[in-house]
This record gives sequence, structure tokens and C-alpha cells, in this order.
Amino acid sequence: MSFRSRLITVLLKAVLRMLASVPAGWIPWTSSIVGFLATVFLKREQKLIASNVQRVYALPPHSSFSQSFQEQVFRSQWCVLMETLRANLSKKDPVTVEGLEALTTSTQELMVTGKGLIIVTAHLGNWEFVARYTARASGRRFYALAKPSKLPELTKILDSLRQRMNTAVLWTDSKNLLKDMLKILKAGECLGFVMDQKPEGRVGPVVQFFDQPTEFVSGPAKLSIRMGSPILAVFCMRTGVLQYRILQKLIVPADHGLSDEIELTQKMANSIESVIRLYPEQWLWNYKRWRPSVNHPVNVSSTPSSV
Repeated sequence: MSFRSRLITVLLKAVLRMLASVPAGWIPWTSSIVGFLATVFLKREQKLIASNVQRVYALPPHSSFSQSFQEQVFRSQWCVLMETLRANLSKKDPVTVEGLEALTTSTQELMVTGKGLIIVTAHLGNWEFVARYTARASGRRFYALAKPSKLPELTKILDSLRQRMNTAVLWTDSKNLLKDMLKILKAGECLGFVMDQKPEGRVGPVVQFFDQPTEFVSGPAKLSIRMGSPILAVFCMRTGVLQYRILQKLIVPADHGLSDEIELTQKMANSIESVIRLYPEQWLWNYKRWRPSVNHPVNVSSTPSSV
């Protein structure tokens, strides 16, 4: 490891530990400050949120909802970041979780079939905690797909943090990715996908998402059809300081017999959308999810939940 790489690693670890050490009572007001500053300095991110809100809710960027919503999205992301680090770097779990017992029942019943279990979630609420608590609920190691960071040092740190959650990462740039995923399901283990980002090259099943034709990754549907694996949608939603609620929905049971990749992907997209509607500020709105267009096809009938 070069001197530059060692220095970057030391600095990153110092920053992450500093964030993890913020007292729980300070998290809300610290996040409020960050949320305000983000709307001032992160103009690209701000424009993406405004564009997506206009597309989905038919509300222009200058509307009071859109402007206040941008700050809420940034604030939510900062809260989740600090609480994730605090949980991963603490000796005792400081998080209160509602719904863990129900998730334990679901995962263990679904894994009895020996077909493995595909967990789908989104960049919604705390997706890192989905891995953490699914591993705890199933009593097994959790395997999750993830994209490597552009900063190799950060990739190694994130890998280490996820190992603390009993989560093994399958990097999406691996040449053996498909082979590894099949091996995991054949062994009857849990395999997780955060599947709301656009697929590589925008090649994937096109389904309706917020009434917009949207490309989704094909992996969960293809694997479930091929292996007969059940699919469970799981979300870990923030309800207060270090407080979360687990929401789950069975997409298909084992040996479901479906063979239509688009139909199965649509079921997963519907599940993600339904939870976003319940907790809109907790989704990653500052992401270029749809193809840009001069005039957004907007969903006038959609009504944003109160936040």
C-alpha cells in the first residue's frame, strides 16, 4: 500500500469514527444543519431531486413543497449515515428495531425450502440495516451485491464495516458474479439486491414505476425463475433517533412457476414504490433514475405523503 493510500485510509477512518461518535441527541439538529447546507452547496444533487419530484408529483422546482422536500431528503440521508456508523462501530447495538421478530419468522420459513432466499430492497430508509437485520433474523450470513466505490480505500473500509454486520459483499465488477450468485442460492443462503438503480447500459426489464416506463435490473427475476427461489422485499425505515421499523412483503414463494421476467420485476417495482409513497423523504431522490427529457411525463394523480 502506497503512502497516499495509507493516508487516505487513515483520514477516512478518522472521519467515519468522528461521525459515529456524535451523541444520539445531536443527530437531529446536526442533520438539519447539513440538510440546509446541502441545498446551498450541492446544486447538482438539488436539481436532481427537483427534477424527480416534478416528474413524479407534477410539482415545479420553485414550489414550496419541492424546496422544503429537498432539505428533508438531505437531512434523512445524513441521519441514516450517522446512525449506520454508530451501530456498526458500537460494541452494543444502539438501535431499536420494530418488526425483527416477524422478519425472523418469514426468513426462516422461506429458507426451509432449500431454494435460497432472494431479498430485494431499495435505496430507501436504511438499506445497510436491511442486510444487518436480515442476517440476524435468518441466523445466516447475508450476501449482497454492491458496486465498488471509485475510491479503492473507501471500498475496503465499507467491506470491513459490512463484515461486522455478518454481510459478505459480491462486487458487481467480478467476473464470477453469476457463478457466485447461483452457488449461494443452491446452498440455501440469502442473496440481497438493492434494485432501484438503473441497470448497466439501461438494459433490463422495462416496467411501470411511478407511472413512468423504467428500466430495472434483471438479476432478481432471472435467478428466481431459474432457481425457483422465493423473493422477499424488505425495507428498514427510520421512525426516530436510532429507531427503525422493518417492512416486508412476499413477492413470490418458492417454486412459484412464473416465467415472465417483466411480470416478476413489476411486482418488485410495485413493492418498492408503495413504501416510497409511505416514506417519500427517505428515498434517494438525488439520483438520475430516469432518462432526461425536456417535458417530464408527470403523474398528476400522485399525491405526495405528508413529511
